Amino acid sequence: MDVQYLNTDLEIESKSDLSRIVKEFGNDVLVHHHGEIKSYQHASFSIAGGCADADATINSFCLLVEQLPKDVRQIWDGCCSRLFDIGYESGTSPRTLRSEIRAATIQRIAELGASIVVTIYPETKESASGIATHQGGLSNKPMDASPNASDVSRNHWSGDT
Repeated sequence: MDVQYLNTDLEIESKSDLSRIVKEFGNDVLVHHHGEIKSYQHASFSIAGGCADADATINSFCLLVEQLPKDVRQIWDGCCSRLFDIGYESGTSPRTLRSEIRAATIQRIAELGASIVVTIYPETKESASGIATHQGGLSNKPMDASPNASDVSRNHWSGDT
């Protein structure tokens, strides 16, 4: 299976109602979730129709936020969490995948008070029962910035299997 970019979701959290943001984004987004979780209001979106890469998707979201009316922008500014969650599916080829987030995009993200999260989904295969199962012996534990040699080998980070 190929390593590939999947999508970038925007996830926001607030003590205040997020309905006005959802309404203003309108048909430009798909709403994955909008509601209360553990006393906080949550909303999760993706760009309708998708984009080719994370940089383009994030810029589409930035434009939507930058165009919010002032009173709705205050709701955005009051959020306790604003995350761009970039999703990739792991795989065995190509050996590497580069995905650039340009400096201008990072500056826009910072100006919006948002953060970036990267989520890497493990390679899966369908079992006989139709349930996706973990493949390739990859560990689900998070890797630190300098994995030891046994972690690199066991998790196929080096490309050796």
